[in-house]
Amino acid sequence: MSFDFMSFDFMSFDFMSFDFMSFGFLYKSELLLLLPLAVFLLFGLGKKASKKHLFFHVLVAFLLILALAAPYSAEITSPKTNQSRITIISDETASMELLQKGVPQDILEKLSGKVPVTVTSISGSQTSLGDTILQQASPENYVLIVSDGQSNSGTSIEDALSYCYKNGFPVAALIPDAVKEDLSVEIEGENELVIENEAPFKVHVRKSTENEMKYELRVTVDRKQVMEKKVTQTGRIESFDFNHTFDTLGPHTIKATLHPASINVKGLDYFENNNQYMKGVYVTPKPKVLFVTDEPDSPLAAILNEVYEVHTARSSGSLSSGSLSSDSLNGMDAVIIDNQAVSTISSSEVEVLRKYIINGGGMVVVGGDASFDYPAENTYQNTQFEELLPVTSSPSNWRGGRNIVLMLDVSPSTLQSNKIGGRVLDDILSNAIVLLENEHLKDARVDVITFGSKGQDITDGFVDMSKESNRVWLEGEISKITPSGDSTSLERGMLTARSLLRGQNSSSDAEIIIVSDGGIGNKYEGDETFEQAVSCADSLREEEIGIHFVHIHSPSTERQVNPNGNYYAYLLMNKIGLSKNYNRIEPGQRVNVSFSARSDESEEIEDDYSSGALIVYDPRHFITKEISEIPCDLLGYNEVSPKPEANRLVTTRLGKPVITVWRLGLGRVAAITTDNGYGNGIPWAHALYSGNDSLVITRTLNWAVADIEMYESLQLKIPDLKINQQGRVLITTREEGIPELYFDKKPMEITPLGNNMYESYVTPTTFGLHKISEKPAGVNHTEEFIPESFGIEDISWRPASANCPDEYMHVGENPLFRTALLENGGKIYTAADIYSRITTDSMTRTEKKAVAKIMYTKYILVLAFLIYLIYTVYHTYNTRMK
Repeated sequence: MSFDFMSFDFMSFDFMSFDFMSFGFLYKSELLLLLPLAVFLLFGLGKKASKKHLFFHVLVAFLLILALAAPYSAEITSPKTNQSRITIISDETASMELLQKGVPQDILEKLSGKVPVTVTSISGSQTSLGDTILQQASPENYVLIVSDGQSNSGTSIEDALSYCYKNGFPVAALIPDAVKEDLSVEIEGENELVIENEAPFKVHVRKSTENEMKYELRVTVDRKQVMEKKVTQTGRIESFDFNHTFDTLGPHTIKATLHPASINVKGLDYFENNNQYMKGVYVTPKPKVLFVTDEPDSPLAAILNEVYEVHTARSSGSLSSGSLSSDSLNGMDAVIIDNQAVSTISSSEVEVLRKYIINGGGMVVVGGDASFDYPAENTYQNTQFEELLPVTSSPSNWRGGRNIVLMLDVSPSTLQSNKIGGRVLDDILSNAIVLLENEHLKDARVDVITFGSKGQDITDGFVDMSKESNRVWLEGEISKITPSGDSTSLERGMLTARSLLRGQNSSSDAEIIIVSDGGIGNKYEGDETFEQAVSCADSLREEEIGIHFVHIHSPSTERQVNPNGNYYAYLLMNKIGLSKNYNRIEPGQRVNVSFSARSDESEEIEDDYSSGALIVYDPRHFITKEISEIPCDLLGYNEVSPKPEANRLVTTRLGKPVITVWRLGLGRVAAITTDNGYGNGIPWAHALYSGNDSLVITRTLNWAVADIEMYESLQLKIPDLKINQQGRVLITTREEGIPELYFDKKPMEITPLGNNMYESYVTPTTFGLHKISEKPAGVNHTEEFIPESFGIEDISWRPASANCPDEYMHVGENPLFRTALLENGGKIYTAADIYSRITTDSMTRTEKKAVAKIMYTKYILVLAFLIYLIYTVYHTYNTRMK
């Protein structure tokens, strides 16, 4: 038996270039085998066995254990890759008829002699741009997208571009100019409403260009006109709000129609099929709620009576008479307990409530002078009733309202040694964890993003730092971060941070903390990386977003000092007037960011009227979605603290919880910790129950009610459908077996989902109102064929409206396409510069730094084999052959 040592390039392992700072193991748990090996070694040393024999056997075992652990080192490499071809994705779908034509063919003709170019086309009435990008992207293929960026099918553009970025696939775009004008209309609103309940709707009118255009907007409900406006529109989108109250059960229609003022002028409004939109609405009976109160005429009671079928129960000092019995809750969709002292709720009633909620019921507990922390000698605190609530009746010392985006530099330069036994990245991550423990961040909402060539959200939204479990989870996620990208683009990181902060409550403080090695300067003459970062930071300051920069100083970091010897990070902060927020620390040191004191943290504000001003703490929840502010002040509130797993939705400016919710079993519980708007004649929150401010109360009640138990055995969730596109219908039934339903007169194919839930897909082929029913019923209705009697009570069928495909709904350039491309490392060309740039960009991508793992398992195995072989030959020769 022989072994060809020459076939193994053992000398290719350069021991002199080995960097212990980037060394690690893929399988660290295997290193635990070293413990029994050490015990064996100690045991052997105590015996009279040959020390030389013991040493070599232990050494070989040690190397084998190391090989099992898969040692590696991370290195920054700079592979040079030549692109072999350009692939043009030519969007030829219907929406592109509005844009300049022939662009892909012009590019093909002018570039075909310089570099191989191919064209792949997308056509039809749907655009699956994300799928096409994934099909064409590869390291050797330079993908150029010629499109308006409107994608309405398959993989989203954002996901496709993110995938390309992570895998190093180059993608660029050229967006042709919009040369034809077009309008489209769409109605936004709920498809299922409660009878005699005012419902909000919004009409969106979109334009393909920013040229001025005049038109008339008409809106009808059941063929009766409710809105007519003459509009002169310049911007890409205009929205118009209106409310409507339906006073009969069953199906109804809302229709919006555009009448361009110069419709006969050729080309003024290109598509006609997107000038009308129909929405089918199904009106249900009022949900049933049990209202336990001593003040049946309060503002809260007025809201309840508007929206629900209210069954009132007076407490009269004791609820044990049966107000909260199983019988009284039977058939109720929710129970509202208004300002009831804990002494009036017996333990048996608490148990009834617990079972009711766990099995899917809803409960709203409203505060006042006899609940939560009142009366002082008999509060909810530490009672069985409090166990059901999302809050405890103890004062909260939270003074939040601050949204923080923590930007962590993960560019390849952070892998360099920090000269004290670690990497620069270690200092960045450890300082990030220290920042999370900052006193001013304990009650903030934090989102952590990383930036190299782009900004990437690693927390998928803001995290409430008042929850210890969230902080521990976030620290764990930060510790897992590894370098990515091929450069440091501070601008793209800040663009991502701005996008995240814009989605939060505008009344909360917004701040960005950048933790970086400072390598943010221009790489070479003509590079404007730093200037772009300064411009972006300036725009953030205009939006009143605070910025802090934690500079981890490392002498070996490139691009951190300008030709004059000044740190780029300091220059950035100085140029935007925030030099006081610049912190430069040495490796191994830990930062202590000094936040500016919030305006609501002074001692005097406790007695100020504005201390009761409300802010929306979590704008993503159903209750607070699209409610940017609640411009009213409370004159009083109960002192409570949210439980760890509760959601704090609305607070005062001092951070005192006002609306807090959580899920308990299958049910929902909300705590409104101010009064009912009457308060025994001394109201705390009268303004909260009137006008637009009452929307947050109504939504809280609706959230607790959740899915109402309608008197029909069948419940359907039907979206607005699109012509020639599949639409998903969700079906819930209380009866056994698969239901039989018809779409117009055709039977629907229904698939079980479990727990009496089913789904079906329907594809309408004509515009107008279609029917879904348990028996074959009629055909679709266009506006002309809807009978005059339409709109009267009729619950025998459900409406399903069908409108033009999405391809015609969103017209002109997608404004989010450019942002998504830039944030994912792509490039955008113009018609003027594409031919001067694309050839160079596509042919060479040199000096692109990447992080690579070099595995040492095979080297260690060969070393162990050689040691064992040489020692065995040596030992055999000395003991047997001499």
